[in-house]
Amino acid sequence: MAEPGQAEANTAPVGGDDGRVGVYLHLPWCERVCPYCDFAVLAARPLESAVEDRYVEHLLTELSARAPAFAARPLASIYFGGGTPALFRPASIVRLVEAVRRAFPSASPGSAAGVPDEAPEITLELNPSTVERERLPDFRAAGVNRLSIGVQSFDDRLLKRLGRAHRASVADATLDAAREAGFEDLSLDLIFAEPDQTPAALERDLDKVIAFGPEHVSTYELTFEPATPFGRAVADGRMTPPDEDLAAAMIEQVEGRLEAAGYARYEISSYARPGRRARHNARYWQRQAVLGLGMGAHSTEARCATRPHGARRANPRELADWEAAIARNPAAAGEEETLDPATARGEAVFLGLRQVEGLSAAAFAEEFTAPPRAFFDAEIDRLVGMGWLVEGAGGDLRLSRAGRLVADDVAAEFVGGEGD
Repeated sequence: MAEPGQAEANTAPVGGDDGRVGVYLHLPWCERVCPYCDFAVLAARPLESAVEDRYVEHLLTELSARAPAFAARPLASIYFGGGTPALFRPASIVRLVEAVRRAFPSASPGSAAGVPDEAPEITLELNPSTVERERLPDFRAAGVNRLSIGVQSFDDRLLKRLGRAHRASVADATLDAAREAGFEDLSLDLIFAEPDQTPAALERDLDKVIAFGPEHVSTYELTFEPATPFGRAVADGRMTPPDEDLAAAMIEQVEGRLEAAGYARYEISSYARPGRRARHNARYWQRQAVLGLGMGAHSTEARCATRPHGARRANPRELADWEAAIARNPAAAGEEETLDPATARGEAVFLGLRQVEGLSAAAFAEEFTAPPRAFFDAEIDRLVGMGWLVEGAGGDLRLSRAGRLVADDVAAEFVGGEGD
C-alpha cells in the first residue's frame, strides 16, 4: 500500500503504457517576464546563487519522495523547462541530471522492466543571451543532448513588441554557439500572428529558420491569456489580435514552408526532421508517465490497477506555497486528480487528434472496451459532416487540413461530456 499522498508504483504497464518515465523539472526564473506569458515564472536580475541552491535542494527532496511512485521504470527523458533553465549554473544541472539518473536507471534488453535500453533525451530550454551562450559547452558536458531555444522571431521590431530580452543578432550568435558546443539536436520556438505582423514578416522569419536548419521547430500562434499584460490590453481595447482568417492563413503558411523544407508536421505545433521528434513532449500527447518536479510543475501519474487511466498532479504555482508543501510532505506537494473513464476517454481523443497519425480506434478500444463511436457517435458525425474530421474504414480518426485550423473547437467537442 502506498503512503498517503504518494501514488502506488505501477510495476505492470496497463493499456497503452510504455513502462517508462519522463522527468520534467521546472526552473522558474527569467531575466524578465514576457507580457504574453502565462506560465509559473519569476523575474530575477540576476538569479542569486543562494536562491538557486535552495531551489535545487527542494527539487532533490521532491524527487526522492516522488520517485517510488514510478518505481521500476527506465528513464525515457529529462526536460528542464521554465522560466529560463539556462540561468542555472551548469553545476546545478549536473546535480539534477545525476540525481534523476540514479532514481531511474536505464534498463537493459530482457530486463525485468521489459523495455529495451535507449539513451534518454535530455532537453534544456534557453533564451538567446550572452550569459546562456557562454554556458553551452558546460551544459553539453553535463549530459544535455538537446536544446530548445526560444528565438520566437528574427525581427527586432517584433521581438521588442513581444517584450523579449534579446535581439536578432544575439539569436544568430546563440544558434552558432550551440553548434560549436557540439549540440546536434536543436529545436527552435517561433511565435506568429502577433498584432501587426504581416505574412511578409513571417516569411522572413521562416527564411531564417530554414537557412539555419534546426532539427526541430515548434510554432505557436500568439495567445492572449486574460491574466497577462497582453490579455488585459486586449480586454481594454489597447491591443487588437490579428484577424482570424489572417491567423489561419499564417498557420498554412508555416506548414507549407516547413514541409517544403523537409520538416514533417507530427503534432499541431511541432515539425521535425526524420528521427528528430521531441520524445519528452510526445509523452504528454500519448498519455505516458511524466514526473513533474518544482513550482507549478505538472505530472502524468503512472497507471496502476486501482487507477487504470492514471491521474494528474499539479504543484502550487507560487514559490512560497510549493516550498511550504515540500516542507510538510514532499510526496504530496501537488493536488492530484484520478482520471475517471469519461474524462480519460475525452482526453484520449483530443490528445490523439493533436498528432498527425490521429487516434487509433483499436488502441482506444483496448483501453476503454469499445471504439470511439460507442461514446462519441454524434460528435464524430457532426465533425465529419463539417469537414473537420476524417474517419478511416476501421474507425480511426484524424483532423482534416481544415480541422487543424480549428483544433481547439474540435477538442471542445470531446472534453465537455459524452453524447451531448
